[in-house]
Amino acid sequence: MVNPQLRAIQLAAVVGLTLSAACSPQPATERTVQLETLNDSGVTGTATLTDLGDGSTRIVIDVEPAGHPDMPAHVHPGTCADLTPQPRYPLQNVVDGHSDTPVPVPLDELFAGGLALNLHASNEDMGTYTACADLTN
Repeated sequence: MVNPQLRAIQLAAVVGLTLSAACSPQPATERTVQLETLNDSGVTGTATLTDLGDGSTRIVIDVEPAGHPDMPAHVHPGTCADLTPQPRYPLQNVVDGHSDTPVPVPLDELFAGGLALNLHASNEDMGTYTACADLTN
């Protein structure tokens, strides 16, 4: 026969461990950023970045394209205010307002600072930025 006091201590330990695990902060698995309109483009929307659990991140862009049916998209070093022109991670073009691209980098690394997600007016007009979001914590 099991000692009732020992059984109570075991039960308390199990409850305590369960509560501790449930209350522990979990790493973010998804982050959504608002894209800021640039150069009076009228482009507005969001980018949702989802941790795929294998060291990569899915980036889904949904925007109101405002007459820009095919916009190149990239993750660039820098900030929206001071963007490095060479992209770090190319993304699928935003066609008719949508893009979906996996990138080989963890979500937390994308949000560690020093990166921005940027949309360009078109393949012919890469110098005109239509929307941007700084990827910061």
